Amino acid sequence: MNKLFKDLPESVRQTLSAGTPLLIVVILFVVAGKFGVSKVLDLRSRITAADNSTTILTQKLQLLQEVSPTIATSTSVSTSAVPVANSSLIVSSQLKTLALADGVVLSSVKSTSGAATANGLHQVAVSFTAQGPQSSVFNFLNDISKIAPITIIDKILLSENAGNLSTDLSVKSYWADLPKTIPLIDAPISDLTSAEKETLAKIANLTQPTFTTLSPSGTNTNQSPFGQ
Repeated sequence: MNKLFKDLPESVRQTLSAGTPLLIVVILFVVAGKFGVSKVLDLRSRITAADNSTTILTQKLQLLQEVSPTIATSTSVSTSAVPVANSSLIVSSQLKTLALADGVVLSSVKSTSGAATANGLHQVAVSFTAQGPQSSVFNFLNDISKIAPITIIDKILLSENAGNLSTDLSVKSYWADLPKTIPLIDAPISDLTSAEKETLAKIANLTQPTFTTLSPSGTNTNQSPFGQ
């Protein structure tokens, strides 16, 4: 290579000697330029992602501030309509309360649970016999759809005797586990659709179950534990 360089004319050698540093500078400029452009593009991408996350978080904060006064009530209503655990006892209690209000006598109350459906709902079946005046039984049957948890008449067999009805009934209700995961904190959020809001309004009008909270009994100290 050195011999080839020496065999070149003096003018060519001088040109190469003078141009080599410039060529090196150009190569370094191109390499550094590509590196710098990629870094600038990456930085812009990060800034855009940060801006999007900020916008989404701001929207979530505004939405939470708007719904916070009612979110506890809405959550309670939703879990009453479709409980997070086996609802057979709640359904039985609601039916007995409803029967008492409508002047109907319930007997032979039995409940069974089915396997989970494809959409994650667990089915509960409650069967019983309802007896009472015809109008009272009809009111009771009509009011079953108004209780929470959501309850649907599955089977019915009526028999009448001197103005009184005896009804063998089977109703279905459901419960479901809560979601196992929640959306990412920076995932877009959307408000409820009009259909979802309508459903929430309907279940809010269901007769909610009432639970009695028992206060702890006071402690009594036996001053004479050995009977003396």
